[in-house]
Amino acid sequence: MTKTYLITIGISGFIAVLMGAIGSHLMFVNLIPEHMHAYDTAVHFQMYHTLALLAITFFSRYIRRSFIKTVYFLFVFGMAFFSGSIYLLSTTELTKLDFGFLSVLTPIGVILLMIGWIVVLWMGVTYVHKKKNHGQDFQ
Repeated sequence: MTKTYLITIGISGFIAVLMGAIGSHLMFVNLIPEHMHAYDTAVHFQMYHTLALLAITFFSRYIRRSFIKTVYFLFVFGMAFFSGSIYLLSTTELTKLDFGFLSVLTPIGVILLMIGWIVVLWMGVTYVHKKKNHGQDFQ
């Protein structure tokens, strides 16, 4: 699963950087400030949650796999629904396409992200450290 997680994280990080670059170089002069602020928020949320997934992936040897899998799916779908819908909704003045029907996905995405953080909290509450002996004692 770590390979799948890292591939997904790489794609998500790439998309976040790409969307940030597009927003700051191409869209900031074409979007009204409210839409640009929403677009920036979507980029930030995607990058923050991508980095959180990366960190959690590297702790996979210490945390139950079911927790990591749950957070992974909650964050990935949360980012897709939240950031994805905002990317499309905030650019309607440029694309001239009506993505209003996607506005229901934004709060669903936020709820998924919040539930993901509650699972992270629960991982901390239920965490029991198991000291590993690496075969050498340093004196």
